[in-house]
Amino acid sequence: MISMFILEIDKLTTAVDNKIIIKNISLRIPKKSFSVLMGPNASGKTTLIMSIIGNPRYKILSGRIIFDGENITNIPTYERVKKGIFVSYQAPPTIRGVKLGFFLKLLLKRRGLSEAEAERELKNIISFLNIPESFLKRDLNLGFSGGERKRVEIAQLMAMKPKLALLDEIDTGIDIDSMKIIAGAINRILNEGTTVFLITHYKNILSYVIPDRVFVMGNNLIKEYRDIKIAKLIERCGYGCVLEGKCDIEDDQYE
Repeated sequence: MISMFILEIDKLTTAVDNKIIIKNISLRIPKKSFSVLMGPNASGKTTLIMSIIGNPRYKILSGRIIFDGENITNIPTYERVKKGIFVSYQAPPTIRGVKLGFFLKLLLKRRGLSEAEAERELKNIISFLNIPESFLKRDLNLGFSGGERKRVEIAQLMAMKPKLALLDEIDTGIDIDSMKIIAGAINRILNEGTTVFLITHYKNILSYVIPDRVFVMGNNLIKEYRDIKIAKLIERCGYGCVLEGKCDIEDDQYE
């Protein structure tokens, strides 16, 4: 039976350095949807993302991760990537000796594009993201600003066209121009069929790309909302109020 969900987290418990960070967490994300995960610092959001991608530092003690109908809980990270999962990191690393242009072309060719097709698509991507062509000759992320690194992460995503994109605070530490560019890129990849799961602390980006659902995480709970007003409610009242059910999302003041 074909699942309508690209990702299913079933009663997941994960520890880091022998300390349990998330416990008995469950959620489901439909295919070709845009979902947002919000929550206070240290609530386990990044731990959840690292568990999904299979970072070996994050030890899954119990539960399952189902990707596109397949149990991937115990397979290595590179196999998860091959199956179609992409992750962006809060602090993208510098990789000396690897030119940005070479790396992006490599990703494009892995999709089956010819040299000429990869060259055309590469120019299209950097133009869309306002990445200077001179950056293609530079080492990956070397000397790039925070906003430039985030746009380069999105360039990799656009080159790969995965089934699922996990974006960990892609909108943190960037100016409004970069935020609009990244939001436009998210809209574009959504239209191309990629499912996007975004961690964010801020509602600003949600003015430019509208989620299908917002998950709020804290105290080993995840609550799901289909109304974007929840982001405004969090900004006004805080996560504690929302997680404890003390705030009313139907209040007209959050329109």
